Amino acid sequence: MTRSLWMNGLVALGGLLTGLAVLWWWVVFDKVVVSQTLSIGEVMPCLAMHTDLCTLAQSLCQENHFLGIETYFAESFWISATILASALVLRFLPGEREA
Repeated sequence: MTRSLWMNGLVALGGLLTGLAVLWWWVVFDKVVVSQTLSIGEVMPCLAMHTDLCTLAQSLCQENHFLGIETYFAESFWISATILASALVLRFLPGEREA
């Protein structure tokens, strides 16, 4: 397989994983936003970090979540974003080019 094919695959994987992390975050925190307990601005930091407010919102939410998902881990966002960013950097580094 060529280098560009590998890089395209890594970019796609990183994008998919980042999208899944954002979707996971939204599944956990959408009920808090919809019920107007917290605003989207207040739960947005929960995508990338653990705060007391995020932990409190997750523990106090008594709504039924899609597939029973009730906990979000910010590490999933950072891992997927790192894969995506690394793939994008590697993709644009000079190297072998196809003719």
